[in-house]
Amino acid sequence: MKLNKDAQELPKPTDLNYRIGLDIGIASVGWAVLENNSHDEPFRIIDMGVRIFDTAEQPKTGASLAAPRREARSARRRLRRRGHRLERIKKLFQAEGLIDIEEFEARYKRAGLPDVYRLRYEGLDRKLTNDELAQVLLHIAKHRGFKSTSKAADGADSDTGEVKKSISANKALMSEKGYRTVGEMIYLDENFRTECPWTEEGYILTPRNKSGDYKHTVLRDMLADEVRSLFAAQRSMGNMNASEELENAYLDIMLSQRSFDRGPGAPSKYAMEGFEDRVGLCTFEGKNGEKRAPKAAYTSELFVALEKINHTKIVSNDGSTRFFTQDERDTIISLIHRQQTVKYITVRKAIGLAEGERFYNLNYSQKAGRKKSTEDTDFVRLENYHKIRKALNDDVVSEHLGQEKIQLYDSIAAILTLFKNDDSRISRLEKLGISPECYDALLEMSPNKFHNLSLKAMGKIIPFLLKGNTYDKACVLAGYDFKAENNSEKSVLLKGRNITDIVNDITNPVVRRSVSQTIKVINAIILEYGSPQAVNIELAREMSKNFDERRKLKSDMESREKENDKFLKRVRELKSNPTGQDIVKYRLWEEQGGTCLYSGEKIDINDLFSQGGGYDIDHILPYSITFDDSYRNKVLVKASENRQKGNRTPYEYIMSDKGADAWSRYEALIKNTVKDYKKQLKLLKKHITDDEKAEFKERNLTDTKYITRIIYNMIRHNLVLKPYLNLERERKKQVVAVNGAITHYLSKRWGLESKDRRTDTHHAQDAVVIACTTDGMINKISRYSKGRELYYSRGFKFVDEETGEILNRDSFSREEWDEKYGVRIPLPWEHFRDELDIRMSRYHGVIEDAILETSPREFILSHRDVYNWIDYPEWMFVKGRPGRRGVLDGIFVSRMPNHKVSGQAHEETIRSAKYYENGGSVFETGGYVVTKKSIQDIKLKDGEIKEFFNPDSDRLLYEALVDRLNQYGNDPKKAFAEPFYKPKSDGTPGPIVKKIKVFEKQTSGVIVRDGNGIAANGSMVRIDVFCEQDKGKKKYYFVPIYTADVVKKRLPNRAATQAKMMSEWRVMKEENFIFSLYSRDLIYIESDKGVQIKDLDGNMSRIEGMYAYYTGADTSTASIAGKFHDSSAAFRGLGIQGLKDLRKCNVDVLGNISFVKKEKRMPFN
Repeated sequence: MKLNKDAQELPKPTDLNYRIGLDIGIASVGWAVLENNSHDEPFRIIDMGVRIFDTAEQPKTGASLAAPRREARSARRRLRRRGHRLERIKKLFQAEGLIDIEEFEARYKRAGLPDVYRLRYEGLDRKLTNDELAQVLLHIAKHRGFKSTSKAADGADSDTGEVKKSISANKALMSEKGYRTVGEMIYLDENFRTECPWTEEGYILTPRNKSGDYKHTVLRDMLADEVRSLFAAQRSMGNMNASEELENAYLDIMLSQRSFDRGPGAPSKYAMEGFEDRVGLCTFEGKNGEKRAPKAAYTSELFVALEKINHTKIVSNDGSTRFFTQDERDTIISLIHRQQTVKYITVRKAIGLAEGERFYNLNYSQKAGRKKSTEDTDFVRLENYHKIRKALNDDVVSEHLGQEKIQLYDSIAAILTLFKNDDSRISRLEKLGISPECYDALLEMSPNKFHNLSLKAMGKIIPFLLKGNTYDKACVLAGYDFKAENNSEKSVLLKGRNITDIVNDITNPVVRRSVSQTIKVINAIILEYGSPQAVNIELAREMSKNFDERRKLKSDMESREKENDKFLKRVRELKSNPTGQDIVKYRLWEEQGGTCLYSGEKIDINDLFSQGGGYDIDHILPYSITFDDSYRNKVLVKASENRQKGNRTPYEYIMSDKGADAWSRYEALIKNTVKDYKKQLKLLKKHITDDEKAEFKERNLTDTKYITRIIYNMIRHNLVLKPYLNLERERKKQVVAVNGAITHYLSKRWGLESKDRRTDTHHAQDAVVIACTTDGMINKISRYSKGRELYYSRGFKFVDEETGEILNRDSFSREEWDEKYGVRIPLPWEHFRDELDIRMSRYHGVIEDAILETSPREFILSHRDVYNWIDYPEWMFVKGRPGRRGVLDGIFVSRMPNHKVSGQAHEETIRSAKYYENGGSVFETGGYVVTKKSIQDIKLKDGEIKEFFNPDSDRLLYEALVDRLNQYGNDPKKAFAEPFYKPKSDGTPGPIVKKIKVFEKQTSGVIVRDGNGIAANGSMVRIDVFCEQDKGKKKYYFVPIYTADVVKKRLPNRAATQAKMMSEWRVMKEENFIFSLYSRDLIYIESDKGVQIKDLDGNMSRIEGMYAYYTGADTSTASIAGKFHDSSAAFRGLGIQGLKDLRKCNVDVLGNISFVKKEKRMPFN
């Protein structure tokens, strides 16, 4: 093929017959576009790429990204409401003639106020002045004790248990010692005192709780009682201002509290009560307005229980399986209505399960340290049904509930799920006619979450589940088809109300973001190439797991890697350059006690890796039938045994070729040698039924995870797909959810280069493999596997799955056998591996007509042999240009930018700003802040505590600290493990010293507390870049923009300058602004000196021009940091002033790059 010189202008076609492959993870979407041939099978790579985004959770804890904002907002509301409460009380006092607000506040802020706890104590026995009474009442209103509006919330909060213990202890203390009020108890009891020898009393009152400590907590009702006692005492002593009217009005304000599930209150647009409006629609009855049912509803719990019962299998010693009989099901259904928790062992006894029968879904493998029986595990339960039944004092236990009772239980569950405030719940329980004595038990329940189906839909399906039908069959019998196309109109792109609802219904924010990004990728591909014929998706295992499960998964993987490293060391003693397969061989040899399980003969470790290949790894249940390549389906056997076994089960092979006695010996060997119960089942399984073959294929080839089904159905039901060309494939799936096990198997068998997971481009390679996992490829694999299994089995007869004809291995010549079944796993197309390697070439972008580093395009054009066999159409050779990447320019990883304006306005630690503007009498210049630091964190440097603020102000303390550190070898933890007392001039010890004043340099910050304090800047939202001309040369500067600037709605204009205070920074002119940079914005950099970069292996080099994602700025050095698109290298500390060129770029979802022209500087409105 000869390249047309006009190819530079050829557009990309939008009528391709192609399929999409998607590798979907929690922080990435790898994608690939593969062209289909006339048989609707892929035959070339058109395009590929990666989209990267942040996981939608806190990286360290897995908490919601909204949690810090929510907590800060809650704190602001709490402070605002408290301030409002106190203001209302002050106005009340003034209206009642108790105080004049201005005079009171002037006095209140002066030093020397009487101790409020003493006043609270004395107020019971002497008449208080108006100011004293106001001070006491304001103090109680400010610290008004604990009250919960929800018993359910109390039970769900682990801290609440500690709070309740402390409240009970303080109640008991008051009763035991006869204290009249909380104030008297605090003032007189030693529990609220801390020893303080330098005070006149020898102690100080410490009534406040410390962080994480609730021992001084009291109930709000206890403080209300104190208020009543104070008012009564004052009235008895003639205080005319302590009227009952003032008392009642004060208590109304002091005790007022809004329920947390009622929102901020009317007329706010966020005013609400409960969560009813947030419940999604039923999958089947949503079109009729039916909402999803609470999981705590009796109907929901019964539905889930019946699903579990009907899908549970019993397995016999010979590997055969069955479902429960109708009588067994009826017994279990009766059992779960009588017992709150039903375990497997209880089910065994109830239905009289035979000794040789076990539950198929349990793992009976013996594990070290396991104390309880495998079957001592929960099977199924109607948890909330039993709780509600007991709360209602309903002693009738039966599975035959009337419709009226079912509706009552479902209604109660709905109230307890939708409303968390006690008042809201009680008002609704009253309407149901629930007796008040039942309230306490019901209010302690806090169920949550909803089923996908409504009560109406489940009510229609349950009768068929009761007859033993599995979920899919029960749905059909009830008139629902969970696999059917929905009635919504399909669209060329995934957009519209239906797609929005699907995404919004995903409650996990990590998954929701991943699905949203997947939709963007699919739509971008379609806009580029038209509608696809098929979409293959694979979801990472992490997608179906929460944060803790993902962390455990990662830990398990790391443990396996360490374990494999140990095996690798042992194998290297036996063989040089061992492969991964060699490690598996050795592991199996060790687990099997060095025995061939099929023959029972010992395997000499010295022969394990011999040149002759005397030992094979065999699939216990043939791979051509089960597609199970898991470690659990593998054994180490003699090669001769493997060949004779062919594609039979061990039972079929041994019974047919060796007889019953050999099977008995084999059975005993397996039971004594193999500890893994699931593996035992495979080794002892006698036959594979047609139903089991279909089940194996479905399980090992298709991903059936819940979240996978959501994405699968979203695409299948809403996206217009181009029809296949081959009419015979009309019934073939156009949307396929691929199991990760099969793509891993294919990658390994195709010899694809092992992935470096430190970079991001490997996701694109995975997407190509996923797109290649078609029905045609599965059939090829099956034929290949059968060929390998039967190759040496002379005389073996089998049924050809395509024709139904009975064939004999001896009827084929070697050439005919290879032609039909192959001798090695087939590639998707000729040169597939080489083409993929070329397309995975590293690429750093296009700048005008220059391609940085070798692109796939240049490689192909410079290698005539490759150019000839790759046979790409002319349009694919079009070079990239700004705004459009050529498909052969290579992969450019697209990253989701972070343009959100969020985070703290400033850090929580407040430092003294006394020496910030100028150094005063202590420092020569300004820029210094003073804060406190624990003495356990200070160290000597050159024999001094360099950071100690103004040592001359307290030379005795300074020298004592230095001496103590010297005594303990400059180890502050040891030096100050025991209390350290401040030395007095007379030699006696003073107060305990826990912290000292230290100073540090600070170039910028947020001034707080009326100019007396300064806090370090919070999040840097962005940097604004300016360009000035200096003697014909460009000079670049950046102005940092912090969250505090956003809050104050101001645009700073000082550019960061190395080692200088912000007040000394250069002032920028507005007309020189060129663009703003947020985290992960793409930039293009050119430098005459070259930018120093560091790759993943620590190697340093310089590059004159490159694309990079901006990752942050350092104002102290006036520099920026960034990284390559694929994370293969990074730079930091890059001063931008002397750069030859600095440009901002836009990069779309597919990695198409365009340059940003001069932006308008955006203010904060």
